[in-house]
Amino acid sequence: MKAGFAQADITPRLGVQLCGYGPYRNRAAQGILAPLSARAMALGHGRERAVLVNLELCGTPRGLAARIRAAVAERAGCGADQVFVTSTHTHSAPATGGMLGWGEPDAIYVETLPARIAEAAKAACDALQPVEWRHAEVPCEGIAINRETDRGGWMHDPIGVRLSPKWRPAHPEETDPTARVLVAEAGGKVVGVLHHFGCHPVVGSEQTFDVHGDFVGLASREIERVHPGATAIFLPGALGDINPPVCHRGEQETHRALRVLARRYASAIERGIRAAEPIAVREFKSVRRDVRFSRKRWSRAFVQRRIRELERIFASPGVSDLTTVGVAPLQTHGLQMVRLQGFREVLEQFKGGQGPNPPVSLHGLRMGPVMLLGVGLEVFHSLQAPILRSSPQARTWVVSLAGGIGYAPDARACAKTGYTDDLVPAILGERPYARIYAELPQAMARLARELQTKAV
Repeated sequence: MKAGFAQADITPRLGVQLCGYGPYRNRAAQGILAPLSARAMALGHGRERAVLVNLELCGTPRGLAARIRAAVAERAGCGADQVFVTSTHTHSAPATGGMLGWGEPDAIYVETLPARIAEAAKAACDALQPVEWRHAEVPCEGIAINRETDRGGWMHDPIGVRLSPKWRPAHPEETDPTARVLVAEAGGKVVGVLHHFGCHPVVGSEQTFDVHGDFVGLASREIERVHPGATAIFLPGALGDINPPVCHRGEQETHRALRVLARRYASAIERGIRAAEPIAVREFKSVRRDVRFSRKRWSRAFVQRRIRELERIFASPGVSDLTTVGVAPLQTHGLQMVRLQGFREVLEQFKGGQGPNPPVSLHGLRMGPVMLLGVGLEVFHSLQAPILRSSPQARTWVVSLAGGIGYAPDARACAKTGYTDDLVPAILGERPYARIYAELPQAMARLARELQTKAV
């Protein structure tokens, strides 16, 4: 079996709107702190090929992910379902659509993305060569905090406290303090590194306007600097409710936190590279499925009533377009407008009395004893454990945002009916999931069993 690695530039021109940190922020890119890359890994065995592409973007909505798979497949000479699409989830990259109010996508940027990404895949295929593989799991502490059970990355502590090497979250058991590393070597040199960790890359804020890949992207660049010619690919783990200890701060504090956390995370990856033990990878198998999960039962009348209620907010005397008017944090005009748009999109997709239920992409890739179980959602931390327990492979990585966007919240978050279970579906123009916390682990278990069968 052979592997190849490469990357291509997907940095936007200045002025495009960036994604994240609140509704209708109009965060236009003002500078390039670090270029953005599409990184690719190609696998080859005889005439069979599979490609993994990882993008320094907030995410790829389903339609865009499908276009990327088609473009890559054409250049790589494989089937579209053999193309595993992931994103790092940086919130300092251009909006690419699919999220109402979270940045207006730039048409020419989005239109050119598939071709630019396909260049990386083609170069990775051209670089196919026999490689030796090594794997490691290493401690990665002091970088993540569970925002549902802790105090998130807000202004609770001075930044020096949060960036101290001794800082730890109050509930470390609610995070995944382990980084997983898969190293490919050829001729005694590192040519590819896959690194996997569960944490939102959101060190920036609504007050920052730089383009960059956040701390995980900067760490990848540092690994590539230390190992010339290598491509370092970050795969996001169960990050749905996990933040870095510093976020939503001003520009100076953001830049300081980026430097510290990127260096700390890169050091963990480098320890993994040094500690990695050889594994035998003689085969691969790639499986992609579209799956529908149950949704909350909204009637057409309920959706219409909610639209009328929200429209009245924006038709009241003296109304303005200020997004911060209203009751913070979740009932401001900006967020109510997101809800209004979301309900309108849901209504447009009704068929008779049947509400819309778009599919979710599941994509699995097994490389010998290492199994990647990907889903086009941001998986909450507590869902990782049942998924791992159901996998026949000890070296299993749960990969979020594989060919889609959205949240896979746990039962605790769904019961709160706040940002995660109420607002995020509105951002996507969808109905909330009914029991994703139970149905997703079951679907991932089925995917894992299918991957375990004979590979190419």
